[in-house]
Amino acid sequence: RPDSRQRRPRKSDKLLDMDKEKLLLDIEKTLFGPRISVGMDELEKARAAMCKLFVPEYKTGVSAFKSLPEAYIYMSGDRDIDGLFRPQNVSKGLRACMDFSSGSFGYALQNALSMYLSKAYKEFPYHEDILISEKKKAIDFRRLHSVQLGYLGDLPDVDPETGDYQSMEQYEDAETTYALSQKGAILWVTRRVIIDDNVGLIQAMTKRMARAARMTHARYVWSFFIDNATCPDGTAWFTLGHGNLGTDALDYAPLTAAITALANMTEPGPSGEKIGLDLETFNWHLVVPVALWSLAVQKNQGRSYYSTNDLTDKTINPCQQLFGERNERIVTCPFLTDTNDWAVIRDKEDVPIVEMSYLNGHEHPEFILETGPTDDLVFRADKLGYKIRHEYGGALAGYRGGYKSTVA
Repeated sequence: RPDSRQRRPRKSDKLLDMDKEKLLLDIEKTLFGPRISVGMDELEKARAAMCKLFVPEYKTGVSAFKSLPEAYIYMSGDRDIDGLFRPQNVSKGLRACMDFSSGSFGYALQNALSMYLSKAYKEFPYHEDILISEKKKAIDFRRLHSVQLGYLGDLPDVDPETGDYQSMEQYEDAETTYALSQKGAILWVTRRVIIDDNVGLIQAMTKRMARAARMTHARYVWSFFIDNATCPDGTAWFTLGHGNLGTDALDYAPLTAAITALANMTEPGPSGEKIGLDLETFNWHLVVPVALWSLAVQKNQGRSYYSTNDLTDKTINPCQQLFGERNERIVTCPFLTDTNDWAVIRDKEDVPIVEMSYLNGHEHPEFILETGPTDDLVFRADKLGYKIRHEYGGALAGYRGGYKSTVA
């Protein structure tokens, strides 16, 4: 009777597999030549080790430097940290790297700071992204054109046996122009900070820079909403004519009216169809000043309310948890100065709201070594100057994405 148990691999089987693999490698070598594996050179490893010193979760096969002085001495040869570049004191492998110079330490620190800056920049919750429906890459500073196309209506009936296909009705489009703006400042890293191995101080300064950059970007985007910017049609975003401007304080009924008003908005011609809303995929946001956050939570979580003062006519709240089970889509905008105004912003995937462009596609700010080494010196005036730079611009693309109530 055959043995039902799985046969254990024998040693001869393993040897046979090894012979097959060797044969395949020999064939590959004959046809394509020897395999070439290119790894990081010493300078690239040093840059990776510097990044890991500031961002420990950075995934790389290189261990982090133990300290800033260790990194500085390794890449400059300046054992006394007096600011002089001494390449004779570094390893031959490092000297052999084509881009090794007196600026190697400064540029390695630039890479590390840029990585830490980008990480910190994303952590600040200003939520301006709920307004940005499209991001573009700009290649220069010339004025940019934002074109929003209209929507087409139903496809007409056609009988190819009796007539030809006809052109659709001409769609409408709206256009506006805007320019990029440049934002920036200098962050200084001194020789003393490096001697003192004050990584924490550099991280703290970088995080402050990240916050300033994110706040500036958020204020720029939120200004379209707060300042009631002009739409491509030449009118303000929130107007009675657009049907997206109210005056009632935040409450159940006004909130329902705001959502209904946005759902009843029609697509730009020639379609003219209602945009509507889909409760299953509802991803809208309730925007309030900090003073209204608790009231906003109550309106989002309330199951029902009394519609008359005698407490007899109870109404189910149709907006219950529409803005998240944990109120995660209630946005407290710190730039709203009026403590009673509020708004509903519909999903940016539904309709165009704000278009933003970033020079060369750099959505996050970047650090650039601005004041640094000469041929013989690692520092200039005992410090390194890193320029933080952020270049972007935008325009309001349409009015259908928001409803605002300005309460007297």
